[in-house]
Amino acid sequence: MKWMCCASAVITLLPLVLLPPPTVAQFNQRRQVTSSEPLVEQRGLSCRGPDTKPGNCVELKECASLLNQLRVKQRDETFANFLRASRLTCGNQGTQVCCPNGLTVTTPSPIIPKNTNEIPRRLPNVEEGCGSTLGYYKKIVGGEVSRKGAWPWIALLGYDDPSGSPFKCGGTLITARHVITAAHCIRDDLQFVRLGEHDLSTDTETPHVDINIARYVSHPEYNRKNGRSDMAILYLERNVEFNSKIAPICLPHTPSLRQKSYVGYMPFVAGWGKTMEGGESATVLNELQIPIYENGVCIQSYAKEKRYFSADQFDSAVLCAGVLSGGKDTCQGDSGGPLMVPEGGTPGLRFYLIGVVSYGIGCARPNVPGVYSSTQYFMDWIIAQVQQTP
Repeated sequence: MKWMCCASAVITLLPLVLLPPPTVAQFNQRRQVTSSEPLVEQRGLSCRGPDTKPGNCVELKECASLLNQLRVKQRDETFANFLRASRLTCGNQGTQVCCPNGLTVTTPSPIIPKNTNEIPRRLPNVEEGCGSTLGYYKKIVGGEVSRKGAWPWIALLGYDDPSGSPFKCGGTLITARHVITAAHCIRDDLQFVRLGEHDLSTDTETPHVDINIARYVSHPEYNRKNGRSDMAILYLERNVEFNSKIAPICLPHTPSLRQKSYVGYMPFVAGWGKTMEGGESATVLNELQIPIYENGVCIQSYAKEKRYFSADQFDSAVLCAGVLSGGKDTCQGDSGGPLMVPEGGTPGLRFYLIGVVSYGIGCARPNVPGVYSSTQYFMDWIIAQVQQTP
């Protein structure tokens, strides 16, 4: 996948100089278990790994499944990031990781938010069903095809453009009438939002719905040169009807989630973007996981290419994320699409929107993290815009 910036996006970025990728040295010292050894009974605290698999926090040397993968993937930076995120899940205690326990988990039916005719002027909460999905996620990375209905808040932005496909950006449903996207996706010919879509090549696979956009508001401080404050809210013409394939995501509006650092986490991205640089856009919804880095990684990268324009370009208003080893894993979703993390435990696992795809440098190039507008940073503005719905 790759995000696709609209014609109004000003930033044009070039490939970066290599940066030393993170290593897995901290994990290599405990690789003495052979593949023939039996699994150790897991006795640690219950947890969910970065891929949301249920497990237990144990020392890496006692987790045969992850240890065997490590032996094969010693130089695989993506797996190293997965282990870091797994350690983070277990509180960074020694070399403890969230070891999958192999339990079969029955995915509960999603909670479908209640449909009303009232104009929503506040964000839905967990009790009302935000962030609930059918999906059970087992991938680490890969740009793989999503399950139908896995991301019921995913949106496509439709434009009146006779030159090709009307869909050029993504977005995320946050209420029955509001969609978050990137400010650079706002164009005069933006007309409608499509929800419930999965395969663009057929109209019979899933019952999607197109809703006209009544108005839109870009963040007033959006800077087209450095990409800061690249966020916008679309107001739909009418309320969308919620079902198992169309529902809003949660937003991190509680004090604890607003302040939480997601550095080291591996959130999901999804979209219909290009499957390779210069290639064709995907017809079926794709998804993958990417690690979040300290913003200093982006500062160093973009400064080397003379694309570091101001001190606020990489402040707390953005997240820096991507797979530094390059390849297909760095191709993210469409501009304006979601960066999502699961929060909570069984059975209350819900997905939260923590970022909006903003810009990057090409696709599948090594050492080129992408830049995402942080919804945590802009929560006050988002809440105010929803409250002021006409």
